[in-house]
Amino acid sequence: MDTLLDLESVILLDFDSDLPCEGTHHIRGLSGHSPTAPGAYMVISPCCGPKVVQCSPRVLAMQASGVLYCGACRIEHMTSEYTFIPL
Repeated sequence: MDTLLDLESVILLDFDSDLPCEGTHHIRGLSGHSPTAPGAYMVISPCCGPKVVQCSPRVLAMQASGVLYCGACRIEHMTSEYTFIPL
């Protein structure tokens, strides 16, 4: 995505509340994912904009980690730089 969306713009988007967590293929406990949990948050990275839909357990694990590696830009970002928007 070429431009980052501001929080107000993202809130106006009509997210499907039935989106599955994009980590449902992970076994229980891996990176905090709960395989049966629905997608609960849109994760927006500081460098690449909206990235993935994640379950609540995964988002809690991400927030607790303090630092997340971005595979797109290959840089680590502080978790506080990410935005987690409830769906």
